[in-house]
Amino acid sequence: MQFPRYALVPAPADPGPHVLALCQDVTGLFAEPARPARVRYELRGCEPRGELYRAVTQAVVEGTAPFGTLVVDLHGTRWALADTRILGMRGDVVTVEATGEPRPAHHTADPVPCGNLIPVTRAAPEEQTHTDVTFLGCSPRGELRDALAAGAEEFREVHYQGLTRIGNEHHEGEAGRITGWDTSARHRGLVDLTVSFPRTCLVPLATGEIWDLFWHARPTEPGTWRRFTGAARGEWLDRAAAHGSYGAPELVPGATYHLDGTDIVDEDSFRCALGEAVLGPGRCLGAGNFGATAEDLAGATVVWHHADVARACLGVLPYGGHRPATFQELVGGLTDAGVRLVLD
Repeated sequence: MQFPRYALVPAPADPGPHVLALCQDVTGLFAEPARPARVRYELRGCEPRGELYRAVTQAVVEGTAPFGTLVVDLHGTRWALADTRILGMRGDVVTVEATGEPRPAHHTADPVPCGNLIPVTRAAPEEQTHTDVTFLGCSPRGELRDALAAGAEEFREVHYQGLTRIGNEHHEGEAGRITGWDTSARHRGLVDLTVSFPRTCLVPLATGEIWDLFWHARPTEPGTWRRFTGAARGEWLDRAAAHGSYGAPELVPGATYHLDGTDIVDEDSFRCALGEAVLGPGRCLGAGNFGATAEDLAGATVVWHHADVARACLGVLPYGGHRPATFQELVGGLTDAGVRLVLD
């Protein structure tokens, strides 16, 4: 098969990294993902301490307390609950609410030892949580080919991979059970495979558009990144970085670059605009590391036009941990690296 765009592969728990099918296209994958369901759990045989003890105390007084990621140790196996809220405690049972199902956790400090983790909320039926996604023009391999030849109506859960034109993987995600197959009407000699796909794992339309733009080659129209907003600009940067530096112009010591700041409203848009100003459309500098980006430009002059837009938008956000860089931090990072910066 020439230039497949997708591959179906075993889920991580299955042995072997082999490919189960190569596919030409897909329908139903690109749509707004559903939000993960909130599930209530009981942590039984639990002894709260530290931050969890403080959260339990707050929940007893106020009825609920935010906790973030909670890692529990069940007889030596660690599980993480995401976006957790503590709801209360009775005896040695702590009641919590979290997003989705517990995930295996590794190398975490200070997990909470518990005797058991019991879901209290009844799971929604699959018809509410899953939708059909069809991979078109597939060439089954190995055990999937054998299963279809034997007349199997279903196949176990699989993952899917998005592929570049040269066959490299650029994305992998959960797909679900293969629930049906039929001879492909659009691709002679191939089959279409229908998968019961989790609605939470659907891919936003903007992401699919970006994958298409980078499929044949790097986009060449200036400013194409501007049509995307929010998280989609992060996906744009990922695809630009994945294409590497082949064919990029040489960085000339002492050169002057003009940065159009009209749409620089966050750190991702800054990196999109700067990569295009220096290297051309569809390119980025530094592969996600702003320090490396600034060092690449040491000795150059950057004229930042309409800098007032970023000055107004890139302020300090009121939350801890990792946060986007502020305008002054971007300016300081460039100048500290030896870039002559002119704010216009």
